Amino acid sequence: MKQRFILQLICLLPLILPVACTKDDNKPMPQSTVSRLYVSNADTDASVVNTLIFDRADESKFPEPYKFSSQLPDANGILFDPFSGIVFQVSRRNKNIRTFKVNTDGSLIKKDSFIDEGLLSARDIAFDRSRDLLYVSSDIDSAVYVYNTVSKLTGTAIASKKLKLNGKPWGMFLDGNRLFIVIDQDRTEVQLFEDASELEVGTITPEKKLTLSGAVRLHGISYSAQRDILLLTDIAEATNTGYDTDGAVHFIIGALAKFTPSGAAVVPTKTIKGPSTLLGNPTDIAWDERSDKDLVYVAEKAGKKILVFKYTDTGNTAPLVKADLSSSPEAIYLDAR
Repeated sequence: MKQRFILQLICLLPLILPVACTKDDNKPMPQSTVSRLYVSNADTDASVVNTLIFDRADESKFPEPYKFSSQLPDANGILFDPFSGIVFQVSRRNKNIRTFKVNTDGSLIKKDSFIDEGLLSARDIAFDRSRDLLYVSSDIDSAVYVYNTVSKLTGTAIASKKLKLNGKPWGMFLDGNRLFIVIDQDRTEVQLFEDASELEVGTITPEKKLTLSGAVRLHGISYSAQRDILLLTDIAEATNTGYDTDGAVHFIIGALAKFTPSGAAVVPTKTIKGPSTLLGNPTDIAWDERSDKDLVYVAEKAGKKILVFKYTDTGNTAPLVKADLSSSPEAIYLDAR
């Protein structure tokens, strides 16, 4: 439900002497104190606020969330770009994509928005900052919409490219130019596109894919390139008996090597699942990889909760922290630096 941004050190070269700039691997990166969790609510009732921000999100107890009326009913994908300080959020109902500026205190200000009447069923979004591209998955028409120069779009817009898939996409994660796409329904499949920005209009075929053994219905996704670990949420039954207690979070260690052209079945390295987990309909996931945190955040839609697990958790483990909401969280994005 989203890519991780790595802040790079900028080396300033003297104007006179050509000095080589190298990273000292023995010196730790400065530790930041930012930990904000952005929550996008799928409620359509006008009285429900569709954007929440928990700041700080890594404490032993969740604070009261900052509530912001983004005016995006049935809000789905949400993400934050720390380079520009901009939040992107999409409304499935209104076919509207809005941007918001984040103040230094974490509050939001409305910025720009655009509507694409051809966007049928927006689910997740991914942002390529270096190319100014926004990807939006749409499950009904099995497509990914791509918007060029998205930072300049306002009013009515049309996607620069519409990429057709052989299944219904839900969650996405962009790692550089590598795009992971979760295929919804009973496929339990993740497709991998290595050069996403080079994909051409029309039907696209993944270079590699994997099928997750034992899963029922995948939705949310997060990936760590540094640790090569893939995290996936499994909503299992969406409406039948037990739909609100049968969810799971799957972990795949050494993920890239397990993607193949044929999409062979892969057994999760471990799974968090069971009544103590409170996982019923987990729609999205985010990961705070900082060594002193290592926390996994889950949007639990059926239970109207945000659940936090330790990365080391497995099996029928109760969440470390939880937030009870009066809204239905569909998507989350964690800014932890």
